[in-house]
Amino acid sequence: MIKINRDVCIECMTCVSVCPFTVLEASDEGIGKADGKMCMACMHCGAVCPTEAITYRGEPSILSDDELPVISEGFHKDLKNHILMRRSYRHFSEEQVPRPIIEEALELASWAPSAKNQHTTKWIIIETQEVMDRIMELILQYVEETGVSPEIASEMETGNNVVMGTAKTLLLAYANDNAISPETDTAIAMTTAELYLQSKGVGTCWAGYLRRMANAIPEIRELLPEIPKHHSFYGAFMLGYPEGEDYLHIPQRFKRADIEWV
Repeated sequence: MIKINRDVCIECMTCVSVCPFTVLEASDEGIGKADGKMCMACMHCGAVCPTEAITYRGEPSILSDDELPVISEGFHKDLKNHILMRRSYRHFSEEQVPRPIIEEALELASWAPSAKNQHTTKWIIIETQEVMDRIMELILQYVEETGVSPEIASEMETGNNVVMGTAKTLLLAYANDNAISPETDTAIAMTTAELYLQSKGVGTCWAGYLRRMANAIPEIRELLPEIPKHHSFYGAFMLGYPEGEDYLHIPQRFKRADIEWV
């Protein structure tokens, strides 16, 4: 599936040196795929190739022939400030987040690290209020019948929806249970998407109650697009434009990094 165009390859060996699993090797005929090796399509080789000699399944191994984007000298400071200012929002306006913004964030999540480059996480976006209301009904019924997470019901009685806040958009992330690391992969992908969404002014909040209940209540799955067998929900977000939450300070973190050096 991975091929080297020997007409343009200059045999600099850079692709061989960066391949994580020694899939590429040099031979008398030039650089090629080693027998018995499986390429995981990370495309490190394509990213370092100076002559763009590498293709995968007949497609270019890189996005384009444009130059790499330039990151400003002060970007690390902006990134640090962005992380410090990130908040978990639960109160949102009536305005829907445009789909292209969400789609772009989830596309960027495709560049997040994933075990063996599997990227098994898939996304369901809920925008229909009737579906959201029905999900909430099912959750409250489940809480009443099982006694699980009774705070959901008691908070709801005060007008505080701890499951989905006042969000007009919900995101559910699911993945193959048999993947190498579905929970970690999904968390990294969601974190990547969240940082971009918040940079665009979109508020987010990790919806742990929603994720757990979506796995526990079969009727919730029936409201959603069909999910394959052996797949589970590994993450969920509330999404929207924040309203009524104007933070003036960076809050203290009383649990800081616990680091030991050996």
